[in-house]
Amino acid sequence: MTKVQISLVLLAAACCLMVAPTSAMYHIVGGSLGWSVPPNKTFFEEWAKPRVFGVEDHLLFPFSGLHNVMEVSREDYYDCTLENAVKLYPFGPVILNFTQPGEHYYYSTVGTQCEYGQKLHITVVAGEGKSGKIYSTTEALGEISASPSHAPAPAPNSAPSAGPIGGLEMVIVGLVSFVAWQFV
Repeated sequence: MTKVQISLVLLAAACCLMVAPTSAMYHIVGGSLGWSVPPNKTFFEEWAKPRVFGVEDHLLFPFSGLHNVMEVSREDYYDCTLENAVKLYPFGPVILNFTQPGEHYYYSTVGTQCEYGQKLHITVVAGEGKSGKIYSTTEALGEISASPSHAPAPAPNSAPSAGPIGGLEMVIVGLVSFVAWQFV
Protein backbone atom coordinates (compact mmCIF):
# COMPACT_ATOMS: atom_id res chain seq x y z
CA MET A 1 0.00 0.00 0.00
CA THR A 2 1.19 3.48 -0.75
CA LYS A 3 1.37 6.28 1.81
CA VAL A 4 -1.67 7.92 0.28
CA GLN A 5 -3.71 4.71 0.43
CA ILE A 6 -2.80 4.13 4.09
CA SER A 7 -3.65 7.73 4.95
CA LEU A 8 -7.00 7.42 3.19
CA VAL A 9 -7.81 4.17 5.03
CA LEU A 10 -6.96 5.76 8.39
CA LEU A 11 -8.96 8.87 7.52
CA ALA A 12 -11.96 6.76 6.50
CA ALA A 13 -11.72 4.80 9.76
CA ALA A 14 -11.60 8.02 11.77
CA CYS A 15 -14.64 9.38 9.91
CA CYS A 16 -16.57 6.17 10.57
CA LEU A 17 -15.80 6.46 14.26
CA MET A 18 -16.94 10.08 14.31
CA VAL A 19 -20.34 9.42 12.78
CA ALA A 20 -20.96 5.93 14.15
CA PRO A 21 -24.37 5.91 15.79
CA THR A 22 -24.58 4.49 19.26
CA SER A 23 -27.54 2.58 20.49
CA ALA A 24 -26.04 1.82 23.89
CA MET A 25 -28.09 3.16 26.76
CA TYR A 26 -26.92 4.31 30.17
CA HIS A 27 -29.40 3.22 32.82
CA ILE A 28 -28.80 5.10 36.08
CA VAL A 29 -30.01 2.71 38.78
CA GLY A 30 -32.77 4.19 40.89
CA GLY A 31 -33.01 7.43 38.93
CA SER A 32 -32.74 10.41 41.28
CA LEU A 33 -32.63 8.13 44.35
CA GLY A 34 -29.58 6.33 43.01
CA TRP A 35 -28.23 3.18 44.63
CA SER A 36 -29.31 3.62 48.25
CA VAL A 37 -31.79 2.12 50.70
CA PRO A 38 -35.14 2.61 48.96
CA PRO A 39 -38.37 3.95 50.46
CA ASN A 40 -39.98 0.51 49.98
CA LYS A 41 -38.88 -3.04 49.21
CA THR A 42 -40.17 -3.01 45.63
CA PHE A 43 -38.64 0.33 44.58
CA PHE A 44 -35.83 -1.09 42.38
CA GLU A 45 -38.13 -3.76 40.93
CA GLU A 46 -40.57 -1.00 39.94
CA TRP A 47 -37.71 1.11 38.58
CA ALA A 48 -36.49 -1.74 36.34
CA LYS A 49 -39.91 -2.95 35.15
CA PRO A 50 -40.50 -0.44 32.30
CA ARG A 51 -36.91 -0.63 31.05
CA VAL A 52 -35.37 -2.92 28.46
CA PHE A 53 -31.69 -3.66 29.09
CA GLY A 54 -29.81 -4.57 25.92
CA VAL A 55 -26.40 -5.94 25.06
CA GLU A 56 -23.87 -3.06 24.99
CA ASP A 57 -25.98 -1.07 27.48
CA HIS A 58 -24.40 0.35 30.61
CA LEU A 59 -25.82 0.06 34.10
CA LEU A 60 -24.64 2.81 36.45
CA PHE A 61 -24.86 2.32 40.20
CA PRO A 62 -24.40 5.82 41.65
CA PHE A 63 -23.16 5.50 45.22
CA SER A 64 -20.28 6.26 47.49
CA GLY A 65 -19.41 5.45 51.05
CA LEU A 66 -21.94 3.29 52.85
CA HIS A 67 -23.04 1.07 49.98
CA ASN A 68 -21.60 -1.50 47.57
CA VAL A 69 -22.81 -3.70 44.73
CA MET A 70 -22.55 -7.47 44.77
CA GLU A 71 -23.51 -9.53 41.75
CA VAL A 72 -25.06 -12.75 43.02
CA SER A 73 -26.92 -15.86 41.92
CA ARG A 74 -30.71 -15.97 41.67
CA GLU A 75 -30.98 -17.91 44.92
CA ASP A 76 -28.72 -15.50 46.82
CA TYR A 77 -30.72 -12.58 45.45
CA TYR A 78 -34.04 -13.80 46.84
CA ASP A 79 -32.57 -14.92 50.18
CA CYS A 80 -30.05 -12.04 50.60
CA THR A 81 -27.28 -14.59 51.10
CA LEU A 82 -23.72 -14.78 49.74
CA GLU A 83 -23.35 -18.49 49.03
CA ASN A 84 -22.89 -18.06 45.26
CA ALA A 85 -21.57 -14.51 45.00
CA VAL A 86 -20.26 -13.59 41.56
CA LYS A 87 -18.42 -10.29 42.05
CA LEU A 88 -18.18 -7.48 44.59
CA TYR A 89 -17.92 -3.84 43.52
CA PRO A 90 -16.95 -2.09 46.78
CA PHE A 91 -16.45 1.47 45.51
CA GLY A 92 -18.78 3.62 43.51
CA PRO A 93 -19.94 4.71 41.18
CA VAL A 94 -19.98 1.38 39.35
CA ILE A 95 -20.50 1.18 35.59
CA LEU A 96 -21.28 -2.24 34.15
CA ASN A 97 -21.31 -2.98 30.42
CA PHE A 98 -23.44 -5.91 29.27
CA THR A 99 -21.79 -8.02 26.60
CA GLN A 100 -24.32 -10.86 26.39
CA PRO A 101 -27.98 -11.51 27.15
CA GLY A 102 -29.02 -13.06 30.45
CA GLU A 103 -30.30 -12.58 33.97
CA HIS A 104 -28.36 -10.40 36.41
CA TYR A 105 -28.91 -10.06 40.15
CA TYR A 106 -27.36 -7.38 42.36
CA TYR A 107 -27.67 -6.16 45.92
CA SER A 108 -25.86 -4.22 48.60
CA THR A 109 -24.15 -6.41 51.19
CA VAL A 110 -23.82 -3.60 53.75
CA GLY A 111 -25.78 -4.40 56.92
CA THR A 112 -29.41 -5.22 56.19
CA GLN A 113 -29.70 -3.07 53.06
CA CYS A 114 -30.64 -6.10 50.94
CA GLU A 115 -33.43 -7.04 53.33
CA TYR A 116 -34.74 -3.46 53.09
CA GLY A 117 -34.94 -3.73 49.29
CA GLN A 118 -31.61 -2.42 48.03
CA LYS A 119 -31.44 -5.09 45.34
CA LEU A 120 -31.96 -5.22 41.61
CA HIS A 121 -32.81 -7.99 39.15
CA ILE A 122 -32.62 -7.27 35.42
CA THR A 123 -32.85 -9.24 32.21
CA VAL A 124 -30.48 -8.26 29.40
CA VAL A 125 -31.87 -8.95 25.93
CA ALA A 126 -30.00 -9.40 22.66
CA GLY A 127 -31.59 -6.28 21.14
CA GLU A 128 -31.31 -2.60 21.96
CA GLY A 129 -32.12 -1.15 25.35
CA LYS A 130 -35.02 1.24 25.89
CA SER A 131 -36.18 3.75 28.46
CA GLY A 132 -32.68 4.68 29.45
CA LYS A 133 -30.94 7.80 28.26
CA ILE A 134 -28.13 8.03 25.72
CA TYR A 135 -25.12 9.63 27.39
CA SER A 136 -21.43 9.85 26.90
CA THR A 137 -19.60 8.42 29.92
CA THR A 138 -18.66 11.93 31.04
CA GLU A 139 -22.27 13.16 30.81
CA ALA A 140 -23.56 10.15 32.75
CA LEU A 141 -21.04 10.67 35.54
CA GLY A 142 -21.93 14.36 35.57
CA GLU A 143 -25.60 13.55 36.04
CA ILE A 144 -24.74 11.20 38.89
CA SER A 145 -22.70 13.94 40.55
CA ALA A 146 -25.45 16.51 40.03
CA SER A 147 -28.07 14.32 41.67
CA PRO A 148 -29.33 16.08 44.82
CA SER A 149 -29.32 12.91 46.92
CA HIS A 150 -25.65 12.12 46.31
CA ALA A 151 -22.34 13.80 46.90
CA PRO A 152 -20.10 14.10 43.83
CA ALA A 153 -18.60 10.71 43.11
CA PRO A 154 -15.10 10.06 41.83
CA ALA A 155 -14.76 8.77 38.28
CA PRO A 156 -14.26 5.01 38.00
CA ASN A 157 -10.88 3.59 37.12
CA SER A 158 -11.96 2.33 33.73
CA ALA A 159 -15.24 3.61 32.38
CA PRO A 160 -16.40 2.07 29.14
CA SER A 161 -17.21 4.61 26.47
CA ALA A 162 -20.18 4.55 24.16
CA GLY A 163 -20.63 6.83 21.22
CA PRO A 164 -18.64 8.78 18.70
CA ILE A 165 -15.14 9.92 19.52
CA GLY A 166 -14.49 13.51 20.55
CA GLY A 167 -12.06 16.26 19.59
CA LEU A 168 -9.05 14.96 21.53
CA GLU A 169 -9.47 11.50 20.05
CA MET A 170 -9.62 13.03 16.56
CA VAL A 171 -6.33 14.85 17.16
CA ILE A 172 -4.76 11.56 18.27
CA VAL A 173 -6.12 9.74 15.21
CA GLY A 174 -4.75 12.54 13.02
CA LEU A 175 -1.30 12.35 14.62
CA VAL A 176 -1.23 8.56 14.32
CA SER A 177 -2.22 8.87 10.65
CA PHE A 178 0.50 11.42 10.02
CA VAL A 179 3.17 9.32 11.77
CA ALA A 180 2.06 6.18 9.94
CA TRP A 181 2.20 8.07 6.66
CA GLN A 182 5.76 9.26 7.40
CA PHE A 183 7.13 5.80 8.17
CA VAL A 184 5.41 3.73 5.51
